[in-house]
Formats: sequence, C-alpha cells, structure tokens
Amino acid sequence: YQQALDINIEFGDRYEQAGTYHQLGRVAQQLRDYQQARAYYQQALDITIEFGDRYSQAGTYHQLGRVAEELRDYQQARAYYQQALDITIEFGDRFSQA
Repeated sequence: YQQALDINIEFGDRYEQAGTYHQLGRVAQQLRDYQQARAYYQQALDITIEFGDRYSQAGTYHQLGRVAEELRDYQQARAYYQQALDITIEFGDRFSQA
C-alpha cells in the first residue's frame, strides 16, 4: 500500500490517496498500532471530505470509531459511529446501518 500511495502522490491523484490511506489504516489497525491507524484514517477522511464523498466518509468514520474503542475513548468512538450511522441513513443503506 505504501508503494501505491507514493505513486498516487507522485501523480497527484488525491482521490485514490484516500482509499490507500484507508487501507493503510486497516493494516495499522490489524497490527494494533492504533495511533498510526487513526492518523491514516484521518488523512483518508480529510480527502473524502475535500471531494464530498459522503459514502466513503461513513466507512472511515466507522473505522475511526473502532480505533477509538480500542483506545478506550468511548465517547469519541460513539461520536464517530453516530457520524457513520447518520451518513448511512442519508443514503438509505439499511445494511450498513445494522
């Protein structure tokens, strides 16, 4: 993923960077490097906000919630989960709401 990110940055493809940052966040999360995961997810979120990609934001908010939960920051986790839920409701995505 790091090589993909480097290529995305080299070619100035901001939108693809968001997806790669998200995947790097998942890897860091699996490695239990929660601070790094949060940083990657935040970068992904910033880019999806920049592009107005609300649906991708929902997934990233959900992952940020999981990271906050692992860090025992339950209030922040709840806030992230609520943001993800609000977006899935906005899109009528009943599956993701569950």
